[in-house]
Amino acid sequence: MRSIIVRAFNPEDVYLINKWRNDQDLQKYTGGIFRKVSLEMEKEWLKQKMLNNYHEIYWAICVNDESQKLIGYTSFNNINYVNRVVEGGGIVIGDKDYRDGYCMFEAMLVKLDYAFNELNMNKYCGAALTSHRISNPMMEALNFKKEGVLRQHIYKHGTYHDVIRYAILRDEYYEYLAGNDYSIPVIIKRFVKLSKSYGR
Repeated sequence: MRSIIVRAFNPEDVYLINKWRNDQDLQKYTGGIFRKVSLEMEKEWLKQKMLNNYHEIYWAICVNDESQKLIGYTSFNNINYVNRVVEGGGIVIGDKDYRDGYCMFEAMLVKLDYAFNELNMNKYCGAALTSHRISNPMMEALNFKKEGVLRQHIYKHGTYHDVIRYAILRDEYYEYLAGNDYSIPVIIKRFVKLSKSYGR
């Protein structure tokens, strides 16, 4: 049984999400520009994510127990139903008690299953700052392939950062799945080994 579940946003999620989106340390490795977000702005943003889920889908990440405690959120963006390509949004684990990485791996496996088996996508794409010492080895541990580097693509903290583009194809996903390559222990073992090359 997985330790997390995902669900659609609820209105009461706004308080925790607002707290996390205003956490500069938490947001420093994301691709977006950091901005302080008011609670009223957050309510409007959350409302839009709840009402419009055709080209993007947002999920709350919760603990899989009686509490169903909200610990983070994630998304699918730029869903292209013609070319069958989707951009995977980042996985934000806001609750510090669940940042050991295990929940992130489980959330990624849930997202891959949904993208290929429910949305019927052919390609799942991702991206990470070259300085991100978790996302890069995580995507490689999940058998994503590097497709290129966007040079000086993101401006954060007074400097420009390169962004690595990743992707995995539908056929590749099913091949790895059939080979039992997506068990959590196998993924973690690969992640630990790959992390060494990213300075962890």
